[in-house]
Amino acid sequence: MWLPEPVYKALPTVYAAMGACFIVGVFYLGFDAPMSPVYLALGLVSVIASVVVSIWRSAGSAKRGDKDLPPGPDEKEAA
Repeated sequence: MWLPEPVYKALPTVYAAMGACFIVGVFYLGFDAPMSPVYLALGLVSVIASVVVSIWRSAGSAKRGDKDLPPGPDEKEAA
């Protein structure tokens, strides 16, 4: 299954935002609420997933030589 490129590139940000919402929700509900440990775990897993996916993508793009940034001054001179 293929995702459109804008959706694919936004997924780590969505994971981080979702994790932040879960963690903020724990503070809002209080730590003594019955589902607080579950919400906290979901939030931490989401934030960690965001970081891991970002690292994997940056490592994969570095290996392939993909660049999202325009060429720097030294790369323009070489071309």
